[in-house]
Amino acid sequence: MVGTTLGRGLAGAAMVWGLAALPGWAAEQVMVRFGPISTPVAVNDLQTLATTGQAPERLTSLLSLAGMKPADAQTFLSKPVPIQAATLDKVMNSFVGGVILTQVATFVQPANGGDGVEALKTGLSQAVQNNPMTLLSLIRNYPGDMSVDAQKAMAIYKQIQADVQNLPQVIAAIDELLPLLMPGFKFSAGCLPR
Repeated sequence: MVGTTLGRGLAGAAMVWGLAALPGWAAEQVMVRFGPISTPVAVNDLQTLATTGQAPERLTSLLSLAGMKPADAQTFLSKPVPIQAATLDKVMNSFVGGVILTQVATFVQPANGGDGVEALKTGLSQAVQNNPMTLLSLIRNYPGDMSVDAQKAMAIYKQIQADVQNLPQVIAAIDELLPLLMPGFKFSAGCLPR
């Protein structure tokens, strides 16, 4: 019953937003989708959450639906990403960076249907100027409205967490195989923090 009521409320909010949205608000909204339900989230509400740890009333239901506590969302939005602009540019324009951006663009896209990879590159290039870069600075610098498929994002995030737990075994296996192809080269020596 509560899920049905919440679903109708979110659907109604999305419909009202769709009818009332003005073009001048382009960079101020994130459309969050949970399956067939979409709802707009004001970037200012995300800023309030990131700054104070308190979810504005409009975000409370959305966080509940996502199974996320306000404190966890605050950390997620405001955790610094320690990367320099030149390094980020190299990563974004590498083969691996392209693969990562393409994967992220499957669940983070321009609401107007534009090129998701290019929009992410633009947002990241601008956000890295806000030293340190955060998820909130990426959202603020994303070119236009952002559409996020929350279910897909959570599934990929859980997969990444599982993959990270296996990373030491993967690197050990690469270190065993790579010297056979490139004598004297040790993969982990060049990619792990010391």
